[in-house]
Amino acid sequence: KKFRMRIHDDILCLYLREGEENSIPTPLHEVGTWRVPPDPTGTSKVRLLDSSIHVFAATFGLQDGHTQSEALRMLENLYLLTQTEKSNRFNVSTSSLIAESQGKVKPQEEDVPASNVIATVLACLQALPLHESTYDTLIDRGPPWMERATSLLLRLLPSPSGIIRRGAAEGLSLLATLGVSEDAHTLQSTILHSLDEVMKGNSLAANPKTHVETLSYAKAGTLHTLACIQRAAKRMKRNEEERAIARSVSREADKNAESDKTPFMIMMTRVLPSLATQNHGGDSLLARTYALHSFGVLISNSISTHTALTPEQVQIISKAVEAVESSFLGAWSAVVSENSKGKEREKFASGPAFLAVLLRLMTTLLPWLNELKSLDRWLASRFSCFASTILEYSSNHPVILFEGSIFFERLSAHRELIRPNSCSVVTTHNLSATAEPFLISVLQPPYPKVVADSELDFSSCQGPIDAQRSAVLCMKEICSSSNSPDDTFTFGVGKSLFSFLHDRCGRRRFQHFSDFRSLALSRAVVNFFEDCQMLETEAISLIQAILNAEITGRDKNEKSFIILQWLLFSRCLASGDGAKIFNADSEFSIPGLIERARSIARLGASHALKYSNPPRWQLKCVSASVASVAMMMFLSIDEETDGNGSLFNSKSARSLCVDMLRNESKAYGAGLHSQPIFHLEELVTTACSASTATSNHSELPSVQISGLRLLVSLFRAFGSQLDATTNDGTSVLEQYSSQIVSSVKHALNSESLLNESNPGTAFPRLFSAGCEALLVMISEALISDPVAIRRLLQPVLLAAKEIPFAGFPTGDGEENALLMSSSHLTDDSRSYPLFRLSKLCFWSKVSVLIALGKIPIQHSTLSIVAGELEKEEMGRATHCAAAAIDGFLLQDSDHCQPSSAASCSGLTYMNITDLDESVQEALIENWAPLSASAISSFIKAMKSVDKESEEKKSLQQWLTKLLPVIVSGLRQSLSSLHLGDRKYSPEQSSTSQTAASCIYAVRLCVRDNEWVGEGLCPIELGDIANIVTESVTFQVLGLSDSEDGNKHHPECRLSLSKNDKVLVQQSCSLIKELCQQCTAIGVDVSILTRVVVTPLATVQEKREIEPNHRMIISSCIRSSQSLLGSYPEDGRAEFEKALVQLTLALLKDGPEEEIKAACLSLLQACCERTMMSNKEWGQVANYSATCGLWDAWAVISTALPSGYGIKCSIDVIKMQLRDLQSGPRHAAALVALRSALHSASAKDPSLLCFALQSVGFEILQLLRAHGVRVLSGQGYDEHRVTVCAESVKVNIMAFQYLNSVSKGENKFVLFVSALFEILVESISFNGLPNHPSGKEGADETIGRMCAQVFVHVVRTAPMLFKSAMVAIAPENRAVLESAVRADMSGYAAPKRATKKKISLKGFIKK
Repeated sequence: KKFRMRIHDDILCLYLREGEENSIPTPLHEVGTWRVPPDPTGTSKVRLLDSSIHVFAATFGLQDGHTQSEALRMLENLYLLTQTEKSNRFNVSTSSLIAESQGKVKPQEEDVPASNVIATVLACLQALPLHESTYDTLIDRGPPWMERATSLLLRLLPSPSGIIRRGAAEGLSLLATLGVSEDAHTLQSTILHSLDEVMKGNSLAANPKTHVETLSYAKAGTLHTLACIQRAAKRMKRNEEERAIARSVSREADKNAESDKTPFMIMMTRVLPSLATQNHGGDSLLARTYALHSFGVLISNSISTHTALTPEQVQIISKAVEAVESSFLGAWSAVVSENSKGKEREKFASGPAFLAVLLRLMTTLLPWLNELKSLDRWLASRFSCFASTILEYSSNHPVILFEGSIFFERLSAHRELIRPNSCSVVTTHNLSATAEPFLISVLQPPYPKVVADSELDFSSCQGPIDAQRSAVLCMKEICSSSNSPDDTFTFGVGKSLFSFLHDRCGRRRFQHFSDFRSLALSRAVVNFFEDCQMLETEAISLIQAILNAEITGRDKNEKSFIILQWLLFSRCLASGDGAKIFNADSEFSIPGLIERARSIARLGASHALKYSNPPRWQLKCVSASVASVAMMMFLSIDEETDGNGSLFNSKSARSLCVDMLRNESKAYGAGLHSQPIFHLEELVTTACSASTATSNHSELPSVQISGLRLLVSLFRAFGSQLDATTNDGTSVLEQYSSQIVSSVKHALNSESLLNESNPGTAFPRLFSAGCEALLVMISEALISDPVAIRRLLQPVLLAAKEIPFAGFPTGDGEENALLMSSSHLTDDSRSYPLFRLSKLCFWSKVSVLIALGKIPIQHSTLSIVAGELEKEEMGRATHCAAAAIDGFLLQDSDHCQPSSAASCSGLTYMNITDLDESVQEALIENWAPLSASAISSFIKAMKSVDKESEEKKSLQQWLTKLLPVIVSGLRQSLSSLHLGDRKYSPEQSSTSQTAASCIYAVRLCVRDNEWVGEGLCPIELGDIANIVTESVTFQVLGLSDSEDGNKHHPECRLSLSKNDKVLVQQSCSLIKELCQQCTAIGVDVSILTRVVVTPLATVQEKREIEPNHRMIISSCIRSSQSLLGSYPEDGRAEFEKALVQLTLALLKDGPEEEIKAACLSLLQACCERTMMSNKEWGQVANYSATCGLWDAWAVISTALPSGYGIKCSIDVIKMQLRDLQSGPRHAAALVALRSALHSASAKDPSLLCFALQSVGFEILQLLRAHGVRVLSGQGYDEHRVTVCAESVKVNIMAFQYLNSVSKGENKFVLFVSALFEILVESISFNGLPNHPSGKEGADETIGRMCAQVFVHVVRTAPMLFKSAMVAIAPENRAVLESAVRADMSGYAAPKRATKKKISLKGFIKK
């Protein structure tokens, strides 16, 4: 685990298998250097030898110095004896031919005694403690046994065997760095001096035939030893530091940095001569390979990557870069040259190792290339070119492929160093394009055939599992680190991965394979099958990573085209629909685009299906999963743009395609492509087919789960879209209802299928997926048949024996009825509880959806579901509460204390190991809706039971236990919430749903304030209000002070997902209910004031209300209205003035109807419960009239004493009505004035006289100007009828008042006659119904309105009407009389003269 944390490399970590960090069986094994024992063998002698070596090493450190020395002497004699026997076996008397043949049969590399000796020495050195005692020996070169060990290892160092050389090098490094404080440096110096002698060949046997070859081995071993010494010193220092940290002590002062240093520069000078390639007669290729490897190890273990380089270190890195370039150029020398004679075998044998070491050295130098950018800025680009060339000519050697994957993985973290180089043949600025050919060649599966269709059939061989895994992990790292859509893998790479996955997913082991492993089957075989399964998982993850990286940073059309490609390609794979022929002659029309998209998808799928169709069930499962992910990406794109489902609407899609065909060039691509709605039939068919997939009459639950998830994504995308072909309001999915119901019904019957098939975790997960699909069908109103909904609900019903009512467990030994357990002995007891848990989650979510009332559930479905919810409600509530508490505790332990989760028990399980991972995930994901549903049922049940009953006490106990869980979960979810993030994230969506459910549960308690004291105190509610406002409201408004908030990224606030909108709505409702119940529950008013006023003040300053802000602003306004009634008397006057000022400022900006209605309601509440004086309100009324806020003016004038508001602002009203240049202002002012006069005249009728004396002329002027269309044009014509109607109403009110007082009859006649003149003129211009005037802009509605005034005056005051008739002109009198007759006759159409019919019978024939 420490190694994995230290290297931070996925490819290198693939050798560390899952669970290896927990492989130490007991705490006692942590004390020493315990390791996993090697694989046992079937040979007893080998097992006996291995045991002997372990025992020898374990007891070596317990002996005294003399015994240790004798033990090393024994090992040395054993080695010398075997070498003597070997030389005697091949003595001089033997013929050279026989000796040569014998040597080939038993080469020197297979020196078994030497291997055993080196293994024993290494085991002894590794078993020694960190600081070894000298046992009172003389301090010269260490204890005698160290001297003997050094001599023995130096003797073994020039061995032809690479294993022995490596063992000798590791042993010498341990001796050189062993922690003997007095003689460590003396021994180290002795070893370094001896290594010089070995490198020069002074200590080698004088055999001229083998001297050159032995010298090459000696140099290789010596160079490797130097690297091992530096690495061992670094490891020793790190171990000391870790032990000091673990023991909380500091290192001694005398052990300074100088004493820990090894002679790094001296070792460098030994390595550099072997890197020279100018001297062709110098070191062999093997020595140069080891020199490169040693150089890299020396650099990586001496220069830190976390600090800046010193000038000396810059020179060393520059020298390393020079060595890389010279070695790369020298590695391609031909073996037929004069200098290579006799070295052909060495070149062919050491070539792959040389290239692999060269790649490793380039990988080591990558972190420091940034320091050399000022000297040469194309270093990383050249390294990339080198690596590409090496991998191209590596003959697919697994070691080179592995090192190449590591190089490109590390290079992806330093993309800023890659620059385009015009001098390079290979593309170097695009990392994905550079690495893609070699990575694809590693993953290309072999298809052996007798006759090849093309060259691709024999272009690659199947690489080893490690190389393939490294390639997959390298591609994943490149995708995750890509910042540009142009520097990532494309759709073609994804198709190749599906082909590779199709080949690899067949290599699986059966479920209980490890239980039958014996000595005859090594652990390596088991690891191979595990690696194949891990490789399958990693390839699936890589496919999704490529899809995510390909759409990052692109616009809507490009994203839609790419996702549609993946969607249709995955559909073809899942259904086995592949075609090798591509029809490129399709016409450029909407049907042509649809057919072209299908053809491209089928052609791409044919590469994976050409040798196996139908495909493997694993490929079907992955394809359906990718298709569902693609559909969810379409949904996220729709939410990021407008959220109206334009991508899934048939009319919108056709309009978009028509625009593409009209505007874009004739090339299929991002600017011209099909739309997902056109492929709905094939998608639904594939999803339903996968949801019921079988193989040889056996169920395939994994494929069925993926098919159901695809079906659910289709429900979410197309569920709200209407069928354009029927126009009867039905959904576009209605035509596939029979297939859909059958598929979901099959999943819901999984509990019965479990008895017919083999037990396992797949069928419970299939049932859970079916419950999710049914929930979405209900929420999207996809089921209209009551019979079908009853059939679908039948499998998810909970019987009374499954959910008996139970109190909270007290731990007194009574039987726990809440435990989830299997009801059948043959079932899988760990996964079987998912059946009941899925049912509880389904009914909980349905109850919450119905309570919120924000989904279009049909009435028939609602009545059926509500009836089922009432059954066993109390028992279901207790089990939901228990599951919610367990789920929250599991989530909390998973986040905070992972180690304690393995031993904890809960309300629904005895031990966490009794539950399958799927059950644990379901508990963690659904605890919030479970708790919300339980709270709702508890509160409902407590109202219907007696106060002193045992049931109520039990319910109260459940409530007190559940509420703290809800509050804690709300805090956790809000702390990790990031609203407005445009990038789709399942974790973010789940967090929003959890927070919304918790807030809803808190709302239920606040709404019924009787239960606030059970688990929520007023202080905690105020804290919740603060947290909700900070985390939700302020984030949406851009007021969050957090570092990762949206304060610096206002564009991120423009879009909210559906779940985020639900969360915002619940947050606003909670604040509003807290304000309504403020007095009852005792929440601090100052907290609520800050929560409510801060958003309003911010909007007042910005003068801008975005679409996502409207709900928050209107809710804050209504909450402040509720808060005003419970505000303390001390600051209520200031609070009221602030609210009035804020309301007028919002109304002045012309808000939406929702905000406007809330503002007017708040203003009315302020007027009714005011602490302001009438004078102040008069000034407010005057200001409202001046600013044209006539709705606010009408509210204020109505609430003030009779006529006070009108009198205070009459001058402003007169000025507004006199201005004939503002048409909309006339209508609003007249409506407000008429409303105020109507309410005020009931108490003070004389107010009409005051109003008409002030603005009567202006009203008549507006009536004539709009009636005869003196004022016309935009802004006038749309308000003509309103202005005329309001003017007539005001004059009728004045007529009725004057008629009632009967004073000043002459003036009354003059007023009526003047009004008649204007009305007659309007009738002449506009005409009457069925009597049009024929003039431009005439409106018969206005004429009818004027005629009704005449009739009203005739019927109300006939004598006055006669007097007025005398006063008007004769020609106007005729128009008036005809208008009165027309209105009384109902505006009958004039009769036309008819011709007489000729009677044929009247003719007489004469």
